[in-house]
Amino acid sequence: MKFPTVFLALALAAGAAQARDVTHELGTTDVPDSPERIVVLEFSFIDALAALNLAPVGIADDDQRDRVQPVWSERIGDDWTSVGTRKTPNLEIIASLQPDLIIADKSRHAAVYETLGQIAPTVVYDSLTGDYEDMLAVADEIGTALGRAEEMDAFQAGHGARMDALRADVSEQTQGDDAQFGVINANGLWLHSPKSYVGSLLASFGFAPVMPLTGSDSYGELYQKTTLEQLSALDPGLLILGKSGDGRTLDQDWNADSLWQQIDAVERGRLFDVSSDLWSRARGMLTAEEIAADIRDIAATLK
Repeated sequence: MKFPTVFLALALAAGAAQARDVTHELGTTDVPDSPERIVVLEFSFIDALAALNLAPVGIADDDQRDRVQPVWSERIGDDWTSVGTRKTPNLEIIASLQPDLIIADKSRHAAVYETLGQIAPTVVYDSLTGDYEDMLAVADEIGTALGRAEEMDAFQAGHGARMDALRADVSEQTQGDDAQFGVINANGLWLHSPKSYVGSLLASFGFAPVMPLTGSDSYGELYQKTTLEQLSALDPGLLILGKSGDGRTLDQDWNADSLWQQIDAVERGRLFDVSSDLWSRARGMLTAEEIAADIRDIAATLK
């Protein structure tokens, strides 16, 4: 991919700071010791910066600023520039911000990694297909890459303690119950497998999986489009649906169908609506605590 010379010049004009080698998913990159102008291309990377009270200069927000969670904005403010969608971020806008570090996702950005590297030092991690433990490991690596390893360790210790406290609050309610999360809109239902981020998070709270485990961690296996007939066969005892906004969702059309009504979770009143932006897209530590608070509220209704 040919990159406009003017924007490449802008990127290089920021000057070279003392750098160190950082190993990541796609190689090794010389990263400035204290990068200050950071562009992030996935939401979980915002979370890692917010944990350190570092504000990025650019965020791939899908051209929807309200997808940046309030728990992040409290720490990073709103003085940042949208660089477009996570899938296809705007390279010219990124270059115009003169970043000294770009944090990209392996699944989404491998094809433009070299081009991103012409703009600024770029490190690549697995956000899209990682589970909860993977997210913690990536946050730790980002802390090291930013020269803030001790600060990240301290935050993660506090995060672990807060999550353990939330798990203790719900342990009696969740043990022995199964739970399934999926994102639903007017066009379909996508169930998140036990190996997905939310699937692994639910397991850490003691819920048993509903979907069978597979050996693959491909996107299609982690997030499976599912029909009503397939959902009925799985028959979850607790069903959590991620929804966005107030638009019509497929479950409203299914409401009159006997297959829907006979699903254990529906029949027993164990059907819960949550924010799809928080539960499906966020994938971070601060947002995991927000999800855990939702789980606590859900668990309080179970027994």
